[in-house]
Amino acid sequence: MRPAITGWYAEFDALAAEHRPGDPVPYGALPARFAGSTYDPTSHYRAVRVARFFAERGLTPSLLEASYRHQVALLAAEVDALDLPPAVLTRDRGVPLEALGGFLALESPVAGDLQAALARRGVATDSRGRHLRLGPAPYLSDAQLRDAVAHLDQVAREFVPRLQ
Repeated sequence: MRPAITGWYAEFDALAAEHRPGDPVPYGALPARFAGSTYDPTSHYRAVRVARFFAERGLTPSLLEASYRHQVALLAAEVDALDLPPAVLTRDRGVPLEALGGFLALESPVAGDLQAALARRGVATDSRGRHLRLGPAPYLSDAQLRDAVAHLDQVAREFVPRLQ
């Protein structure tokens, strides 16, 4: 089998092979012969710039961790205070807040609908299956996070009659 279309990397395993003019392009063994296109290093340049930005502003790992922990705890407290029916929106309260990563994951059978409704209100979240993720950031204030949860409350209550 020869790939009809491949990327530049497909040849890497065969670079040392003898090659004469007119021979077909050599490819590595499966699955290397189907390797992707030319590598795009853009993400590395972006990462360097982000690291420089963080250093310039004193955004150290410990400072960012403290910020995220505070914001995740704030989001959890605000969401818990909504007292929405678990059939509409809930979270796993069996996991201690300090064991969570940089997001607060909420569970809802309409997570995608909630994400779309929040986006229309200017609230950036993401959803993955039944999970709606609220992600804090060092440039967000506590007031902005509270406002986001207030919007979540409003859009989630639209689903209460349907999901109970």
